[in-house]
Formats: sequence, C-alpha cells, structure tokens
Amino acid sequence: MERTATSRRGRLRRLGLLLAAVLIVVWAGHHLAAAGASWTAAWTSISEVGWRWLLLLGTVWLLGLWVHTFVLDASLPGLTHLRALALNLSGSAVSNMLPLGGVAGTVLNLTMVRGWGHTNRDFARFVVVSKAWDVAARLLLPAVALAALLAAGRLTGFAPFWLAAGLAAATAGTLVVAASLGRAAPILHVVRFAETLLRRTGWTGAVAALLDGVDRLVRRRWRPLTAGMAGYCLLEGVLLWLCLVAVGVSVPVPVLLAGLAAVRALTLAALTPGGAGLVETGAIAVLIGLGTDATGALAGVLLFRGFVFAAEIPVGGLAVVLWLATRRRGMRPTPA
Repeated sequence: MERTATSRRGRLRRLGLLLAAVLIVVWAGHHLAAAGASWTAAWTSISEVGWRWLLLLGTVWLLGLWVHTFVLDASLPGLTHLRALALNLSGSAVSNMLPLGGVAGTVLNLTMVRGWGHTNRDFARFVVVSKAWDVAARLLLPAVALAALLAAGRLTGFAPFWLAAGLAAATAGTLVVAASLGRAAPILHVVRFAETLLRRTGWTGAVAALLDGVDRLVRRRWRPLTAGMAGYCLLEGVLLWLCLVAVGVSVPVPVLLAGLAAVRALTLAALTPGGAGLVETGAIAVLIGLGTDATGALAGVLLFRGFVFAAEIPVGGLAVVLWLATRRRGMRPTPA
C-alpha cells in the first residue's frame, strides 16, 4: 500500500512538473511579441531558406552525429560507428516523443546492445561514461560562454550573478569528470548531503555502484571521449550559427556561445519530450537579452531545433525499423 501511494505521488509530481513546463512555454510564447518577435515573419524566414542551405545544414547536423559516435564507441568497447549512430538516433527518437522519455530510450538501447552480444554490465558502464561526459560538457559550456561574454563586456550589469552561476556549473561538471576518473569522494559527499536533505536512502550506494569500474575505462579512453564530445559541441555551434545566418541574423561569437550553452544546459531538464518548448524559450530569451533581433532569434532557433530535435524522430524511427529488420533476419533458421 505504501509503495502504491509513493508511486502515485511520483506520478502526480511528474505531471505537475510537466504542466508547469507547459505553462512557462505558453507564457513565454505569448510574451515574445512584447519583445518584438513576429511568429509570422519568423515562419516566413524559415520557409524562404533555399534547398542549398538545407543541404548544408543537414550535412553539418549528420556530421555532428557521426563525430558523437566516437564518444559512444569509447564508452562501449566493441561498438562500431554505425551501431553507435543507430543507438544515438533511436534513443533520441523515443526520448523526443515522450515526456521524460529518456528511460524509454535507454530501455530500447539496452535491448539493441544485448542483441549485439554485450552484457547488462557493459551497457550500464556505457550509459554512465557517455552520459557523464555529455553532462560534463553541458555544465562546462556555460562557464566558457560566460567567460567570453565577460571578456566582451556584455554582462556588466549582472556580472556577479552570472559569474556565480557559471562557477557553480563548472564545479558540477568538474565533479562529474573527477568521479569518472576515479575521484568519486567529492560527488558522493554531495549525493549524501542530498540524501539527508531530502530524507532519502540508497542514493549514495547506487551512485557508488554505478561508478564501479568506470574509472578504468575512462582512463584508457579519455582522449576519444574528450575529442568526440568537443567536436560534437563545436559542430552544434556551427549548426546554430549557420541557422541564424540562413535567416539573415549575424551574432558575435560570445553571443553564439551563450545561445548554444542555453540549448545544451536546458536539455538536462527534459520535463517535456526532448525539452521541447523549454529549450527554445531559454535559447531565444538569451539571444534576445544579448541584443539579437527578436524575430531573427526566433526563426534561427526554430530552424536549429528542426534539425537537432524534430529531424531525429523520423530518422531515428528509420534506424529502429532497420534494426528490427536485421534482428528478424538474424533470428531466421539457416536453410539446410
């Protein structure tokens, strides 16, 4: 009975968070007009992007996904680049369609990995290592963007606040990287403090179990992990810049970094499918706040998310269909 009540409270909490996220998005969309943004003009700008631009943007998007496979390959020894790409796209397709869909995407990826001969323990280590590097990049990028903005003199009024926020994010990212390299004590102290504060049990033991053996893999493969993640972030930045240029907007590099940092950081709070709505709202608000034309920022971010969010659904669905087809073919008995 107690477990049922706890499960019900958990569902209500998730539903409340989803509803709050939707309300924030609706409120922000309504107030974009007050900032000078025109939805009609933004959609017109996007519709006028020529096929050459779309071809270039699609090529950069696919190249970024391919570079990211180096992170996945390094996280799971024996994984090929094509299989890593299939894992990435299929997991993203499921996550982008369901609220808090990361769990469903992980279950699908587990099924695929087990079919390729890897064990549950291999997959657990793969998830921990790849997600740790991804989360660390999402947390460290805001610090880089803030440093660039401060150097360019664009955060004079709120510099102390943003500097504190960037320092906190960089510290969290550093803790994640240190834990992956075998220095887990600091992050376990943080988890233990959260346990005490929220009156939970088992979190520290679960995190320690997840990190068991991770450091040995990371110490051997930190170079492809770091190079792959850095290359992926770079290509995402190039894609965002090209999307803005395609709709007629030019932004300085510090502002571009801030917009990219907002996109990547807000996807951590995936209350809606793939962070849809929240990510766009945050990125557009950052770009407008830093002096970007409101309609141009709206059009550029929507075009960017059309690739990194919307396009992953059909392409990832195709990856799932191909995987199912090859799986069934592999299960057929061999003719005598």
